[in-house]
Amino acid sequence: MLSFAPTEEQEEIRHLARSIAVDHLRAQGRSAERSGDLSPALTQTLAQTGLTTPFPEKYGGSGSIEAMAYALIAEELGFGDGGLAMNIIGSLMGPVAVALAGNEQQCETHISPFGYGNSAERGCLAFAERTGGYSLSEISTTFRRDGQHVILCGTKRDVIHGEQASLRVLLARQEGGEDIYAFVLPHGAEGLKTVPETHKLGLLAVPSASYTLDDVRIPADAMLASTTGAVRAATLYAILRAGVACGTARAALEYAGQYAEERIAFGRPIVSYQGIAFILAEMAMNLDSARLLLWNAATSWDRDVDATTLVRDAEAAQNQALKIGKSATIDAVQVMGGAGFMQDHPAEMWMRNAATME
Repeated sequence: MLSFAPTEEQEEIRHLARSIAVDHLRAQGRSAERSGDLSPALTQTLAQTGLTTPFPEKYGGSGSIEAMAYALIAEELGFGDGGLAMNIIGSLMGPVAVALAGNEQQCETHISPFGYGNSAERGCLAFAERTGGYSLSEISTTFRRDGQHVILCGTKRDVIHGEQASLRVLLARQEGGEDIYAFVLPHGAEGLKTVPETHKLGLLAVPSASYTLDDVRIPADAMLASTTGAVRAATLYAILRAGVACGTARAALEYAGQYAEERIAFGRPIVSYQGIAFILAEMAMNLDSARLLLWNAATSWDRDVDATTLVRDAEAAQNQALKIGKSATIDAVQVMGGAGFMQDHPAEMWMRNAATME
């Protein structure tokens, strides 16, 4: 029987991520939403911890990635602030995708600039389609080979750091085929239209863009070598998104529970009323169910199971976690009543962030 108990090292990593989340992300969530990005000081702090360089040490990273460890990190960052957590994870997925799918030369070229605590570089992974979600079956962007070039056609949405990233990785499938491949998208590629996404409900602390690819011609060596690696990058992204959603749900549960203990109505705390207590209890049960799926998917990723099982587990975890993240934040606002909609409390921001992650 599988055990999901964290190792001693994973507990230390989780503790570090929790301290960053509580001391920095939670405190800066509202200001980051106003500025539209995380602060340079926070970026530098994260770089010093090694949490944002999960690639081999020979490229300046902190070591090869483990999905379970980073699922724990993602949950803690999401507990601090879901918007800033997605900002951080969206950036690291670019070099991680290259580390998983690229050959030696591609890794040396594209990952090294992110190593050794360099906080200035940002990456991105273009996954979701304009008409679809974060599911591999919904990827409709295609490519075809043309001599020494590859031609890409399609659209992408919610590309975190899609406009600013120095390393842009895109997922597409071959025309008439099923396999998913990853490509490094050169800057200035002809036929690529990038539009910043500014009118968003939530995740305002996450700069994002949409791509339109109209016969974008790129060199054939921009295709990352391993299709298996591309699938592992996509499923890892789903796992980390699930982690952030679980962290957001946990934050909502804790905040609403504390509010319900302190808010007095008719002479006693509102948490003592069944209508409130039942909501909080259901939030806790739903969070545990989503977290169990998350840990199962992370364990599958680390055990390198077959692609079909991995995709199933990762997407199940993501779908359930996003659902619970959305419902938990809505419930938190309901528990708090009119105060839940006030910007004096973070619950309304968490609710908008959770809804925007779908």
